[in-house]
Amino acid sequence: MKRRTDIEGLRAIAVFAVLLFHAGVPGLGGGYVGVDVFFVVSGFLITSLLVAEKSNTGKVSLGAFYARRARRILPVSALVAVVTLIASWIWLEPLRLRSLSDDVLAVALFSSNFVFAHRGADYLQSALPPSPLQHYWSLAVEEQFYVVWPALVMLVCIGVGTRTMRNVRLRVGITAGVAAIASFVACMALMNSSQPWAFFSPHTRAFELAIGALVAVVPIGVSTKVIRMNATLAWCGLAGIIATVVLFSETTTFPGPWAIAPVMATAFLLRGGNATSWSPDAILRISPMQWLGSRSYSAYLWHWPVLIIAAAALDKKLSVFEGIVCLVMSLALSEFSYRCVENPVRRNHSIAGVRAIVLAVSLIAVVSGSAVLAQNNQPKLDGGTAATAPTLITELTTTVDPNISTTTVPSEPQLPAPSTPIDAIVQAMSATGLPSNITPSLQGAISDMPTIYSNNCHASFSATRPKKCVYGDATSSTVIGLYGDSHAAEWFPAFEKIAIKRSWKLITYTKRGCPPAEIPTYSKVLGKNYQECGPWRENVLKQMVTDGVQTVFIAHFNRLLSATTRVPMWQKEWRAGLQSTIDSLTAKGLTPILMEDTPYPGQDVPTCLSRHYTNVQLCNPTISSAYRDDMHQMLEDFDAANVHVLWTRQWFCTSSSCPAVVGNILVYRDDNHMSVTFASYIAPLLDAAIVDVVNWASIQP
Repeated sequence: MKRRTDIEGLRAIAVFAVLLFHAGVPGLGGGYVGVDVFFVVSGFLITSLLVAEKSNTGKVSLGAFYARRARRILPVSALVAVVTLIASWIWLEPLRLRSLSDDVLAVALFSSNFVFAHRGADYLQSALPPSPLQHYWSLAVEEQFYVVWPALVMLVCIGVGTRTMRNVRLRVGITAGVAAIASFVACMALMNSSQPWAFFSPHTRAFELAIGALVAVVPIGVSTKVIRMNATLAWCGLAGIIATVVLFSETTTFPGPWAIAPVMATAFLLRGGNATSWSPDAILRISPMQWLGSRSYSAYLWHWPVLIIAAAALDKKLSVFEGIVCLVMSLALSEFSYRCVENPVRRNHSIAGVRAIVLAVSLIAVVSGSAVLAQNNQPKLDGGTAATAPTLITELTTTVDPNISTTTVPSEPQLPAPSTPIDAIVQAMSATGLPSNITPSLQGAISDMPTIYSNNCHASFSATRPKKCVYGDATSSTVIGLYGDSHAAEWFPAFEKIAIKRSWKLITYTKRGCPPAEIPTYSKVLGKNYQECGPWRENVLKQMVTDGVQTVFIAHFNRLLSATTRVPMWQKEWRAGLQSTIDSLTAKGLTPILMEDTPYPGQDVPTCLSRHYTNVQLCNPTISSAYRDDMHQMLEDFDAANVHVLWTRQWFCTSSSCPAVVGNILVYRDDNHMSVTFASYIAPLLDAAIVDVVNWASIQP
């Protein structure tokens, strides 16, 4: 058999693409496919070694295999994880250290991919700042492959002795082919329900490693025609990898069917051989490619934490130049770890058997111990001084008596017009240190969610029918509905307090990431167009009529992504979609009320406050970033057209910015939802604003 394409050069292409992509270099939006190239190469190399060992010795030594893997993978992996934790303790926002401790422990247990799949699939956590160890997910997938694949090869080759290489290759090839097909089918199926799990799961990525295994066992051929064809395919493979790096982007559905492109391109390049003078091997063997390829493992592990920690230390998004400087730093670290750690341990063949076990257990213990130590020694997260709970003054209006005769119905009341900021918001603009009695705490903020999450009344992504969740007085003749996505659900604590106080019947119709406007959207969590949203809206409208709802409060996150462009939807789309929803509701005799969206901080507020706990003002979003002018204009137009609009900005912001802390209350639990505590705090303001309109709607014939 002819020698195949140079592996170090291929690794260099893969890691170069990943590094430049993560540094934000323009024109390389698909650089993430470098990981897929690595998977194919890993499947090829491991299978080549296993098949050669079985063919030459008649057996596969799992002990020797895992000793080699331990020497190759664990030393640098452990070094980077521990150094990253130490560097993060110095430069990362303190709040991120808690989740980072969990990530370090996941590294030690080879389960990072499951941690990040769970985090990415939870849309309440998916917007959190990235972990400095997030890139370990791919290493975890490979490690899980190393656990299963050698044992499977050994199993399918039972009964095959030496000098029967063809039978070994045939059995392994059939196994790899079946695994590739099954894995790809599983990947396509999971892409329709949860893109994060399809991206991170070992069984949905196994087809890439299995394709590499197939390349390892399929003979290259010796005829001139076949050799030339392989060389041509190798050039096609190199062009294919470059094309995917350039043409793919973060909006490409991945690892869906498009993942086949870089995977097959890598397979073609691997098979290319070196039989012709015009083979791409000539490029892959140049010195810079060899240098980078030999250090690709260390470079991959170092570059991501350097980029993430640098951005945190500078407290800003890195420019392309700054990203490239970070890559140079990571390559310097790679050279050090390659020469001083990776090579000395990898080439020490005396580390085998019991010694290999001792090495593995020791390194796992060091990494796990550092995680536990960090978890139990969290840094201070407040300014050390308690704050006074903010006071609230409401101007109660004369309410419409809901028991008044329908023969003497008064004229329809109007919601309050936009007004000046409330006193508590103005006073919050002079706050400095983070209160020691902040509520909810920064650590507990992410869990400070309305009860409709825990009792499953906030519909899941897959739901197409609303649940009938009733609050307040279930026997009341005044029935209000809360309709929308999580930006409707965030108002639930306030509406529930009002419903109990006023003896109203409150019914929730909320669904994850699904706007009440009739607009097709794209879900980043699902990794696809949100097809379940349309049927759910249709069923909600029917259910509202059945439930006897009179007034519907409509709220939504106005930065949801368009199904066509996958960027935040324009005002034109919102205007048309909301008008359709309003028309549908009014046609059924319901009174719709559009709620102004809450401010958009644009960053995880608890994380920001953990860094700037001596000056909380640094975490306040400005008005220009917190609100969209075009959406404000749209609401003004709806208001002028006699559609009820509930203006809420004065409860959150001054004319210049929106405080993240009001008194001792944390306003936001993440990067775009208010906390339950703050929603409950402003409930009296909401009550005073809506009571007349709700009571009026309840007495209409």
